[in-house]
Formats: sequence, structure tokens, C-alpha cells
Amino acid sequence: MAPGANDLFIAEDSHQRIYGQKVPLSRYGIAIIGRSRRLTLNYRTTAQNLAYAVRLLDGKEIEGLEGDAENSNGYHSMRSGPVPQEAGNDSLASELDTAAATIRQWIAEGVSGNAIGIIARTKNQLQKLQTGMDERKVEVRSVDQPGDGSKPLYMTMHRAKGMEFFKVLLFGVNDASVPLGHVTAGLAEAEREDALLRERSLLYVAATRARDELVVSWSGTPSGLLAAASAKVSVA
Repeated sequence: MAPGANDLFIAEDSHQRIYGQKVPLSRYGIAIIGRSRRLTLNYRTTAQNLAYAVRLLDGKEIEGLEGDAENSNGYHSMRSGPVPQEAGNDSLASELDTAAATIRQWIAEGVSGNAIGIIARTKNQLQKLQTGMDERKVEVRSVDQPGDGSKPLYMTMHRAKGMEFFKVLLFGVNDASVPLGHVTAGLAEAEREDALLRERSLLYVAATRARDELVVSWSGTPSGLLAAASAKVSVA
């Protein structure tokens, strides 16, 4: 494709690739070799949240738009904040208690409801969250429901892509939900590794929705994908 008046401007974070197959742009006549620039400064989240999210990727090789190896070396943020907190719980009821207490604390700090995001892997988890918060007299609503901005918003990890919140709670990050069993079941080794990388990217997306504070909770056994990030966090 020759340079011209109708050239395209494309921005992508390869670490957030959570859908479909990897397709080089050159296959569609879009030339970016020698015409691209790598951006390393993150304006959304804090250095602490960014470091946690990058560790979730566990150093796995990620392909860029031309099939070249992409990495997170040099990624940094000018903003600083608290170290992400992990909260393990023995039961779902206990995790719901943790979620309610966390939301109440943030509201008490003066954070507006729509600046709080609660993110889970599945819609089923969100249904349990809604019921649990109703029982605990904590008002929340789905991001897809209309509202006046007073209630914290919940959504799936996929739905959270492109959004940001001052405070984020990743809910239900256990070994049964991340990854889901059907995501990797019956796959050959190479396909399984690709599927697991997409799950890591999904966690990366969810964690980087937080501008200031990030809390990650689970009940039972934590997701094995958290292991690479967990060594340097605050444990509740």
C-alpha cells in the first residue's frame, strides 16, 4: 500500500488481545514495518497496578501486528499508588463479605459509585455478586443498566475492555473460573498455550481498568494464573 492521503492510524496494545486468531496486517495490504512506534508510557493506571498486570502475563511471548515478538520491557507509569491487594477467602459467603466491606470502605472515602468497578470472569459470578450485595444491603448495578451514577458498576472481564475506574475489585478469581475448564479442554498443547495466553491477557485487561486502587479476591483455591503476580502484593 503506497503512502497517501487516506493512510490509516492504528493504535493497539497486543497484551490486550483477548479474541480470535492473530492476523498480520500485511495480509490485508496494510504496511506498518518501518512506520510504527512503540509507546511505553501508561497514562491510565499507577506504576504498582501496571507492574502487577504485567506480571500476570508471566513473561509469555506476545505477537505484535506483524507477527513480531512484543514485550513489556520499558512499560512505565508516571503515577503512583497503593500496592494491589489480594484477598483469599474460604467460602463464597466470606468473599461476598469481603466485597461488601471493600465497597463500603471506598464509598466512605468519598468515591462516587460509578468510579468503582467490580469485574468477574462470568455472568453467573455477577449474578451471585448481585444477590450477595442485595443481602448485605450494598447497592450495585450492571454496567448495562441505566442509573444516576451513585452505584458501583459490575461487568464481566470482556465487557470491561476499554473502560476505567478509580477503584477496581476483581471478584471470583479462583481456579475454577480463570481459566474456565472449557477454554482449554481437549486442545493440543500449542492451542492450549494460546488459550491460556488469552486468559492471561484477559486478567491483564481487568487489572489495568484500575486507575488508583486494585483489589483481587477469590474463594477456595486462587487461579494459578495469579501466581506470577502474587509474590509482590499486599495480602488481606
